[in-house]
Amino acid sequence: MHLIALRAEYQITVDRAQNRIFYQNFAQMRTATTLPHYCDDWRAALAEVEPGFCILTDMQVVSENGADLLSGFQTVEQLIVQRGVQLVAEVHVPGLATRHYTDAVTTRQAMSVEYFLDIWDATQFLDALQLRTGTAA
Repeated sequence: MHLIALRAEYQITVDRAQNRIFYQNFAQMRTATTLPHYCDDWRAALAEVEPGFCILTDMQVVSENGADLLSGFQTVEQLIVQRGVQLVAEVHVPGLATRHYTDAVTTRQAMSVEYFLDIWDATQFLDALQLRTGTAA
């Protein structure tokens, strides 16, 4: 795994062999009002994967964010789609509204999203997808 960004609010790493990006929110994301490096960090990560890549996102710590952050999140979604994402696997805590908040950003029309309750299941799903398709996922 290659570390792209480790910020107070999030971390982004890339596994080139798996053609996969791992994204994780941290507790500071709940109070963030700006993310000055967010788009550039994602651009750096996307430069290291090939079209057909997958993203594993740990969204267990996320909350409703203001319009300023939403705009940046949607910009990154557009970059991800343009780069050729195959699938996004999102992990959410059961019973919390985290999925509701990410649905405001991630539109299923733009990219395929599967939802999971833990990282293990999401990883196993992506690994099986890679085996089925014969590509790094």
